[in-house]
Amino acid sequence: MPTIVRAFAGSLADAEGLLAVERATFDESPYSVAQIRAMLSRGPGGQQAWLALVDGVVAGFVAAFATHGLLGPAWEIDLLAVHPDASGQGLAARLIRAAAAHGARLAGRARAVVAAENERSARAFMRAGFRDDGRPCRLLIHRPGTHDAPSWPGPEVAVRPAASLSEVEGWLAGPPSPGALPREGLSLLVAEEGGRPAGYVELLDVQTLLYRGTWIESLVATTDRARTALVQAALARAAAGGLDEIGAMVPEGDGPLLRALMSLGFESLGEFGWLVARLPLPGVAASLGATVTLGAGNA
Repeated sequence: MPTIVRAFAGSLADAEGLLAVERATFDESPYSVAQIRAMLSRGPGGQQAWLALVDGVVAGFVAAFATHGLLGPAWEIDLLAVHPDASGQGLAARLIRAAAAHGARLAGRARAVVAAENERSARAFMRAGFRDDGRPCRLLIHRPGTHDAPSWPGPEVAVRPAASLSEVEGWLAGPPSPGALPREGLSLLVAEEGGRPAGYVELLDVQTLLYRGTWIESLVATTDRARTALVQAALARAAAGGLDEIGAMVPEGDGPLLRALMSLGFESLGEFGWLVARLPLPGVAASLGATVTLGAGNA
């Protein structure tokens, strides 16, 4: 029987199959079958999933969603899993390409975070048309409730929501996306020290199959005190919102940010890298989720 890669259909059976693969691989999702089903049934703007079925049984899945940051939208290939019994059949690359075909309707770029030691996953992304962007990072996370409650910054540094993009444009790595603010899921906080601009933090709220949290997408500060204050403000915001965790990909060499995060209770999950691609992928037309019948593969 051929392998079928298709979009999640919204059924309990699909959710059960997906969660069974998650349990056999990551085994980290705190959600029930009903919660997974609801999470993946929120329409085109929400989190999406694609399933690989072998002999009618879910053998793998990929989950993805769009984020909208200061530099524009990105299609996040967030979670990729193939059941150990189905490895070696090329399912991972096919799932990635199916998700990327949908993402091309929503963003011009896609990315994924992959652990440095996860060579199998990195190879699957590269076969699908992604590349390593050459920026090794350390992934740090903080789970509210596992440490003392974060305090808001002291009086030396004031942190507040940005009134407009003009407050941070000089610090951005590229031109900001038109209409980036206001945007649901994006928060931009600015720091002032001694009445002068001292930095900003860009926060992206996400709902994944493993947690509800915030990503520190970018953070720039002119002083250590401002940097710490911005992280404190991000932690306090996450705790007040009842989020499960807050995470950051810290580029190798950014010692000041790494030290600030570690001093405030963040934990390192190890070395990770970004796998990136321009959308649409070569040879993959933009799609809203067609079913694809695939022959057996070697990867």
